[in-house]
Amino acid sequence: MSLLLVRKSLLLPIAATVIGITGCQSMSASTADQHPKTTTSTAAHELMQTHSHYADNRTMHIGAAAYPIAETSARLLWNAEQNTPELVDDIFAGAQSTPVAGYKIMIINRSSSVAAEARTLSDGRVIDNRMIHRGSKALIGIPVVAGQPRLDKAQLLSFDVIQDDPTQNLTSDATFKPRGKKLTKRDSTVTDQQVTIRALTLPNVASGERAGGGIDFEARAVVDGQQVTTSANSAFTVFDIATPDKARGF
Repeated sequence: MSLLLVRKSLLLPIAATVIGITGCQSMSASTADQHPKTTTSTAAHELMQTHSHYADNRTMHIGAAAYPIAETSARLLWNAEQNTPELVDDIFAGAQSTPVAGYKIMIINRSSSVAAEARTLSDGRVIDNRMIHRGSKALIGIPVVAGQPRLDKAQLLSFDVIQDDPTQNLTSDATFKPRGKKLTKRDSTVTDQQVTIRALTLPNVASGERAGGGIDFEARAVVDGQQVTTSANSAFTVFDIATPDKARGF
């Protein structure tokens, strides 16, 4: 997998002040002195640079066809103690000859329907059932170089795509569209994976915040000969964490 270097001219300006794990709002230097960071990781601290000028835009293209996307969400690999992002020894998990330390985050673009209280689990709990109609999951590694997370060196580690026919009308007795079909199957050939991250902001995860923050990014790959591109300049509708022992999606 080739290393994608983003030209400096493509990077959006990021606020000079940085924040600790306690929130995603920017702070002045004097305010920061009164509210010390709760993490001892300099790299994790730098990962939380503030950029709050996100739009409400997201796209997905498969070949020349455009697929409407309704939301952008994320899942970040967090440490077992759940007090800071997990700095892994190798974002490639041994798949490359040279290990690269960094962070892992899953960016999810999707359109979905939620059927309220539509599933009953074995323990008797009733939960909502989310139906994914179309979208993408981009697992991204953010290298840490000299103690600094480098968005301009971000790597697209894996790429999944679900598609449906957005022009197909519902039948008269249907209340929501069925799930889409996975384009990236086990035997699919996925090549030329690339990602560009122009800005990334984490929400106030430590306080339990599970929305907010945002990202400006584009990921692309060739799947079975078709060019697939997904992008967003958006706040996160849902932001979740995965710990190393329960790293769903990683």
